[in-house]
Amino acid sequence: MAEQAYAYIDKTANQVFHVLIDYEDARKHAKGSIIEYKGEHECGYPVVEGKPLVIYTRNMMEKHERSIPTYVQAAIDALR
Repeated sequence: MAEQAYAYIDKTANQVFHVLIDYEDARKHAKGSIIEYKGEHECGYPVVEGKPLVIYTRNMMEKHERSIPTYVQAAIDALR
């Protein structure tokens, strides 16, 4: 789904990048800033090529070692 959502980095040790529709939920779980995100997302993560992309921002690694698209990287950079 590519509807309006909110991106944030969570408070966990790995500082995971998430995307949620509900601003209040994002605010509760965010380590810091929250930004608007208009890309495709599902189940709390950005979706790339039809699959959720789980990114650990603490070490900038994707869970399944997939590459991180520039637009997702830009969102992460905006949150740092």
